[in-house]
Amino acid sequence: MVQHRIDAGTDIACVGIWDAGLPPLRRVPDAKEVEASAVRGEALPIETSADGGYVLEILVEESFVAPAGRTYETLERDYGLNLASGTALVGGFEDFRSRRPQITSEEDLIHVEPSWYRVRVHLNRIDPEYVEALSHDAAERALSPEELARHRQLGRYGNAGCASMLLAVPLFIVAGRSNGATALIALVAGLVLFTAPAWLNRLAKRRGDLELQQRYESTRARATPPDVVLELWRTDAPLPGGRVSLEAAREEQLPSRAARHR
Repeated sequence: MVQHRIDAGTDIACVGIWDAGLPPLRRVPDAKEVEASAVRGEALPIETSADGGYVLEILVEESFVAPAGRTYETLERDYGLNLASGTALVGGFEDFRSRRPQITSEEDLIHVEPSWYRVRVHLNRIDPEYVEALSHDAAERALSPEELARHRQLGRYGNAGCASMLLAVPLFIVAGRSNGATALIALVAGLVLFTAPAWLNRLAKRRGDLELQQRYESTRARATPPDVVLELWRTDAPLPGGRVSLEAAREEQLPSRAARHR
């Protein structure tokens, strides 16, 4: 039993999982070719309806149990997936059978027993605002009181830096339209305000606040529940494949296979 958590990004509103051993194509496959590959079980495209990042959790020979208080919906049907090479690639579908992957890397590879797999799909139905609050709460609890105070101060530094850059713009305009001392004073003041974020960033780095921010965000990421969970179960016989549409699943409000996970 193995678990994998993949942060998948996409610029074509589609992520997925496919056999990394499939030979690369000389050109980007069109919609009909992708559909044919999905039906053959060579890939499982997941249409997200929007670009961005999506967290996929892959469970190999393990059932998914949603944590208490978190709602997931299990799709009615299972999907066939042929991982004959024993290596699957999970990520943005723009890299499907690509000669030059742009959005996936070796970190997105998972290794399994070469076989056909029956894939069960669970979709996150947790309120996004609740997820956001949940992740921030987990990240704050992982910090000491002193670290939390520093982290909040770092946020104020960021706000101050953005404000100073905005204030610099009218000063540059004044400098460009004026002459003599007025132009010089406006230019110097604008440069001071415009470079303030860089000095604040250097100060934060010297104090170790950037490492603190990275630790905070890492904890947040781990506490964020996956958008899609895929269970992979080995099967002796091939199964029909297909594609998943998150938007269509939401609209149809598909019932779960046996019981809705809560």
